[in-house]
Amino acid sequence: MTRPGLSLLAVAGCVALFLIGRPLITSAQDGPAPGELFQRGNSLYQAGDFDGALEAYSAIIDRGLESGDLHYNLGNAYFKLGRIGPAVLAYERARRAMPGDENVLANLQLARSLTADQIEALPRFWGVRVWNWWVELLPRGMLFGVVAFGYMGLMALFIWRFLSPATGRTWGRRLAPACMAVTLVFALNLAIRELGVGRSDHAVVMATETPVQSAPADDPGLQLFSIHEGTTVRIDRRSDGWLEVVLEDGKVGWLESSVVEII
Repeated sequence: MTRPGLSLLAVAGCVALFLIGRPLITSAQDGPAPGELFQRGNSLYQAGDFDGALEAYSAIIDRGLESGDLHYNLGNAYFKLGRIGPAVLAYERARRAMPGDENVLANLQLARSLTADQIEALPRFWGVRVWNWWVELLPRGMLFGVVAFGYMGLMALFIWRFLSPATGRTWGRRLAPACMAVTLVFALNLAIRELGVGRSDHAVVMATETPVQSAPADDPGLQLFSIHEGTTVRIDRRSDGWLEVVLEDGKVGWLESSVVEII
């Protein structure tokens, strides 16, 4: 089911995108406002017009705006249309924005269960699990909010410390280090997520079926196996229109870059 509206996290995420330099197109000549398009998409989805809903949600993304709720609803529209590859891609993008959201995780698991390739993932090293847990501790929009409020709180404490009486300066000295530590921790988390530090690129297969080769060449004799629409792969290397990918079960091979979409 669709999300009923632009949540606070979605709005915060859009504001954050503006702050990091992505274009926000809001002039009247560009058509309906993003919020109006989002609500239109929800209404069309509820009425069973999934193509119309998909068009409305895609129009928001075409303006350079993204949020977890938007990708979630986009995934629902694709799923209803039976387009499993794009649905998995949208749910994966929603999961990155809202890593702990139960609806996103449930729908992603459902979509992946309908793919032709049922791949059993290898267990991850505990250090990798801890790192991923910390990096994905908060949704993206909330993380921007925590850092922004932490910074403003820190500035307020410094002002209070220098302008208030002795009692205020005492409390300022006590609270400022804690506020600074919290702000720095979450700012580091935000920087790691935005810069993609330690994170490999992942992609979703869009082609109905595609061969995986032992080398970056379109030679039937080099084919190792085939994978299908909706399968998620990790990208290790790139070479002239080819990608060396690793499947969740550890299998490695090359496929053409045109058959996948980066998450």
